[in-house]
Amino acid sequence: MLTLQEQVLQRVDDLSEDNLRFLLDMIERFMLPDTVKKKASVTSNRIGIARGQDLYDDEYDFDEMNPEIAKMFGVAE
Repeated sequence: MLTLQEQVLQRVDDLSEDNLRFLLDMIERFMLPDTVKKKASVTSNRIGIARGQDLYDDEYDFDEMNPEIAKMFGVAE
């Protein structure tokens, strides 16, 4: 039985230039180096200007304006 690497090489051996380029693009896109994977897991989930900052008070009630917003969109009267 062939090893996995040999099987892959056999399949790739007969591909056209365009297919090889496409395959290489996919490999580069989906197979990130370990350093990039580790760095991505450390970054914050926040985006934009909010990176790690608290932009509102802990006591702020986000739902306070819901009835007024519902009226603006015609959901409530």
